[in-house]
Amino acid sequence: MPKASLGSLKLLAPIVNPSSNFAPMWLAGDLGYAAEERLDLTVECVADPKTAVEAVIAGEADTTFVNIVFPLLARARGAEIAPYYAFVRTQNRSFSVPRDSTIKNLADLKGKTIGLYYDDPELREFACAVLVGAGVDPDKDVKFKLLEGTPYDAPRMAQAIRSGDVQAIWQLDVLAGMMEVEGVPLRLIPSSLADALTPSSCMNARIDNLKARSEAFGALGRCVAKATLFALTNPEAAIRLMWKKYPNSGPKPGENADHVFKGDLAALKVRLEGHRIEKALDPRWGAITEREASAWQDFLIKTGAIKTRRDPKDYYVADLVPMYNAFDPAVVIAQAKSFRA
Repeated sequence: MPKASLGSLKLLAPIVNPSSNFAPMWLAGDLGYAAEERLDLTVECVADPKTAVEAVIAGEADTTFVNIVFPLLARARGAEIAPYYAFVRTQNRSFSVPRDSTIKNLADLKGKTIGLYYDDPELREFACAVLVGAGVDPDKDVKFKLLEGTPYDAPRMAQAIRSGDVQAIWQLDVLAGMMEVEGVPLRLIPSSLADALTPSSCMNARIDNLKARSEAFGALGRCVAKATLFALTNPEAAIRLMWKKYPNSGPKPGENADHVFKGDLAALKVRLEGHRIEKALDPRWGAITEREASAWQDFLIKTGAIKTRRDPKDYYVADLVPMYNAFDPAVVIAQAKSFRA
């Protein structure tokens, strides 16, 4: 007997155009996984994470994937939204500097100009919280400046860093891979408060929608888990498929395709390392634990980003994790190894 349709889900990607940096979100549909679940999945791009989160809260879309700071801050302010799938397990936001920089720790950032790979009030708030935790006043001790070429013109971003226009960067993990290819290797500045916080990027939805359509969201998580495992197994094929399906995710006219591919592959490999679940507190696809939610709340309270403590379980939904993992990984790995885009 065929499966009943699970209906449609609209997923908002918080970027202007499809990008291989986030390949699993598109591959969840493009590899046929959503169709197998009889799930009508639509992925739409929007301007930025804040727009995506606000649209989900307003019921204009079903889900999005953003840094966990966005839904945690929204939840603390009373919004009925919560993370339900840990997309990137490890911390993917950090301060970094050119590898030969004399800056060794966060305190050394005093008096420096910090480039932003992406500018948004909540993400800047996260950066400021990390600085506050290290005894640096973000309003007095540093300056923030949007990197030239942000978010995807790697040569222009590299030049801004190379020239010393900025002395440090508040970066997304993929930037490290992109800058390595451009000849500007970066070194992370450790943060005793932030580096251990997990997960980072999560899928989020309205809590009432998660309860009402648990099978659909469970199937979506399963599709994303499969697509993530596919990309981990064969990242080259993931990029080729993205370029084929979404030409504007690949090289622009006049660009060297081989150079662009190297940059995309380096960025994707860096990002995919954060997707691995083997060392997670709960080593299952999509899992978020009470311990992780509690640590995030402690950090946000300590740094002043939120004021009121609540039950950590209010900050995430864990009920659907068994659904995400109800598939045979060996089948997906075999598909990925034999796939030709």
